[in-house]
Amino acid sequence: MLSYFFFRCFGFLVSLLPYSALHALGRFAGRCAFYLHRPFRKKALCNLAIAYGETKTEEERKKLAIASFQSLMITLLEFFRLKRSKGKLSEIVSLQENSQVIELLTKKQGVIFLTGHQANWEIPFLAVTDRFPGIAIGRPIKNKWLYNWVLSVREMNGGKIVMPKSAIRQGMRALKDGKFLGIVGDQAFPSSPYSYPLFGTRAWTASTPALLAYRTNSPIVVGTTKRTGHYYQVAACDPIWPNLNVPMKEDVERMMNQAMGHLEASIQETPEQWMWVHDRWKQQGVDHVKRIYRFGFILVVLPPKPDLSLIATLRKIYPRSFLTFYAPIGCKIPGEEVKTYTNESDLFQRDWRFQLVLDFYDSPKLRKHFRKLGAFKTLALPQNKENLIQTLVKPECLTTVSS
Repeated sequence: MLSYFFFRCFGFLVSLLPYSALHALGRFAGRCAFYLHRPFRKKALCNLAIAYGETKTEEERKKLAIASFQSLMITLLEFFRLKRSKGKLSEIVSLQENSQVIELLTKKQGVIFLTGHQANWEIPFLAVTDRFPGIAIGRPIKNKWLYNWVLSVREMNGGKIVMPKSAIRQGMRALKDGKFLGIVGDQAFPSSPYSYPLFGTRAWTASTPALLAYRTNSPIVVGTTKRTGHYYQVAACDPIWPNLNVPMKEDVERMMNQAMGHLEASIQETPEQWMWVHDRWKQQGVDHVKRIYRFGFILVVLPPKPDLSLIATLRKIYPRSFLTFYAPIGCKIPGEEVKTYTNESDLFQRDWRFQLVLDFYDSPKLRKHFRKLGAFKTLALPQNKENLIQTLVKPECLTTVSS
């Protein structure tokens, strides 16, 4: 309760500032956060390396990361100010109307709006509910007082936020009632059977928008948001309709690919306004791997005389993760990314993708090197199958993985 009181006091003072001052404060706070919040900084730089690789230099990726932190801080600060803009959103929002979408909403045809964490992702829901009835899926916050206040802002124009656990049921009801359903669909969902090659790399994504579209014969509309100065441009693509004449599984994939393609193209236009600090390319869900070693991009450093029988064990532990092997020249590992070396100095490459380093070479300097980059964990391991499994796998799953 005390933390909520201080939060609201701070929020009240911030809400008195004009948007121009909020943006200036957000840029300053975002730059500070980039240098002070090491885990988020590593995550953003790691994600940018996954997305752009060598097509952008380290310095270019760093500039993008800082700009993304600044955009995120602006969004957080603006949230305190939004309620004062009730009835006056047009002063900061330009809604680029799509005639097809407006016609559907006017006729009370259910529409699924798919958006991402671009610029201020709260803006589209507020702008559309200012004219049309709708609901959106939102995760709850543990602090109930804070959550009630957040809801009061998100629902200030008459929209309704629903919990993820009841999203399918309430979403179908809303669509059948002629309302729109808003879904922020750019977060990782490793338990999903659907994936999209976001920036060329597999990203597991919830197919809920397409499933609901098929079941209710409602179109998906991708909404995009861009910040220009102190203003926002909200746009919508043409409706993506389901084809009920083909099997649902086939059409769900088609609709999701088309929708994610629109969203990806918009992110590529203004990558500095996307939220790069979330684990978008997560590959491991809640499974047999210990939580602290549950990563999607793993570097395996093999010694000069590697025991290649361990590769199958690693693949059993990490069936979905991307494994990269640093191996001595002449070592072949079919189906895996392999980079060869002749001596230890060849191993010190500046690759920010790796979140976990499994070091069978046993080089303390090498582990320190990658911890300064994107690695959150580095482990020195002997070439021993039993030790490998016991280190990485949860105790209750040891028998399953070992068999």
